[in-house]
Order: sequence, then structure tokens, then C-alpha cells
Amino acid sequence: MSAAKFTCPVCGFAELPESHLDPTGSPTYSICPCCGVHFGADDVEATHEDLRRAWIAGGAEWWSMNEHAPPGWNADAQLKAAFPDAPRN
Repeated sequence: MSAAKFTCPVCGFAELPESHLDPTGSPTYSICPCCGVHFGADDVEATHEDLRRAWIAGGAEWWSMNEHAPPGWNADAQLKAAFPDAPRN
């Protein structure tokens, strides 16, 4: 049985090892390796949509220097799959 994967509510990266929220609805303080959002810190005063717009405006580049992007990773395709109706500019 494979471990469950979770999707980042900011960038749509679908390979997070844990949710951004625990079962009680509290932040897990995890960090998305794709967009770099630190849940429970970065999203306290900014919405996920605001953080997404900032990540896109900054070039939508892979954030982590320790965990490499999956082979063939494409930010635009990821965003389209996760947020098909969201603006990308």
C-alpha cells in the first residue's frame, strides 16, 4: 500500500507527504517543496490565492534546493490541473 499524497492548496503540487492541516484543522507547519509556502506561517496573513499569485508573479519556479522537482515537472500544467478556472497572471 502506498502512502497517501496531498495537494498543496497554493500551487497544486500533488505529492505532499502530509496535508497542510491536521485532522483538527490546525496547520501542520509543513513546507511545500514546490512553492515554498510554510503552512501556519505564510498563510496566516495571506490567502492561498494571494500566495499563489505571488508564486506565479515570481516565475512559478521550483522552490526546494534539497528536494528536486519530479521528472518532467511543469508549473503551468500543474496549475491548470489543480486550478482549471484560476487566472495565471
